[in-house]
Amino acid sequence: MVLHLPTLHLISFAMLAMSAGVMTLFGLSGRVYRGFWWWAAAQWLLSLGVLLQLARESHPSLLPAANLLLLQWPIVVLAGLRRFYARHEWPVSGAMDGGLLATAFVAWLAAWFGGGALEAGVFSCGALVLHLYGAVLLVKLPEFRNSSALKALAVTLVAAAAVQVVRLTQYGAGDTLGNEAMLASGLLIVLSALVMVYLGLLLSGERTETNLRLTRRKLRFLANMDTLTHVPNRRHFTELAVKSLKAGKPGRAALMMFDIDHFKQINDRLGHAVGDEALRQVGRCTRDTLREFDVAGRLGGDEFAVLLPDTTVTDAMSVAARIVAKLEHRQLAPNIAPLSLSFGVVQMYADESLDEALRRADQALYEAKRQGRSRAVSATGDESDPVFGQSQRMGLTSA
Repeated sequence: MVLHLPTLHLISFAMLAMSAGVMTLFGLSGRVYRGFWWWAAAQWLLSLGVLLQLARESHPSLLPAANLLLLQWPIVVLAGLRRFYARHEWPVSGAMDGGLLATAFVAWLAAWFGGGALEAGVFSCGALVLHLYGAVLLVKLPEFRNSSALKALAVTLVAAAAVQVVRLTQYGAGDTLGNEAMLASGLLIVLSALVMVYLGLLLSGERTETNLRLTRRKLRFLANMDTLTHVPNRRHFTELAVKSLKAGKPGRAALMMFDIDHFKQINDRLGHAVGDEALRQVGRCTRDTLREFDVAGRLGGDEFAVLLPDTTVTDAMSVAARIVAKLEHRQLAPNIAPLSLSFGVVQMYADESLDEALRRADQALYEAKRQGRSRAVSATGDESDPVFGQSQRMGLTSA
């Protein structure tokens, strides 16, 4: 196969300039992330380096600039990746990247000025080290395993390093660079151009998709959870509780409702910020007390509900006492507006709906308020004719 080297350089330049132009247009017309413009710059600089190679015969003084631009590609691409993954802790600093590039170029420059036969071999050694260095750092990225773009780039860097190994082997054997090796080098430059476009666009797409997943997750959290107390809101509590009741044995679950005694006075005397903190502490104490399969929720205002599967009323009273015990250590203003809780506890009937049980628990809660607050009261019987039974004093003192 007869290879016309200037034609190869011209084709490579055209492909690189086209890829750089595509990346630039995409960056100007769409949303891009930090590091993208470094990748576009790497393409433009590499294309300029290939263009200068075309003029090396008539202008030998351009060769240092051309080779520097050819060597820079893996390092400038890596600089973009460092900015794209700015939150990741890299094993070496960015100064190491620049130091390796400077060392490779200075070594080649010394060989070039020396006029010896080592010039091409030194260039290949430098390119080999830079490409392998970039590939190793890519593989160490936590995102490498799940990113098709990073894998494609790593394969390209390793392939470029392999071509340099072939060139070094030829030089070591005393051969000049053959047409096949020159063709492989040119094709690899074109492949690098195409992969870099793929990398830039795909990494941007992957980042956008990741951001969308995080946004959807946040929206689901906002839709399902009470952001102040970090327990399910009323709607989500109902969904979880109904699902739990269907999965469990009928008549084996206890339900309790509770609220903060004199919560309005806390807001009026200490401000809504303190009231919000009181709700946070109640929510945290509740979460810390419950089992993994228990279901808690904020029904609204300062009112909470907890479904306890496979639990008796007596055990539910103990759960209420543990919540109160935790809250005792989180008093916000014990001398001005001490926090205390009142509970209404019921055992759910086999044929009873969640709403019916909530209404009975609310009646028991009202009875706890009537008896002086800071206590837990159980209720049996029908909603129309409740029977209040066990009443247990909680450890806190109502204001």
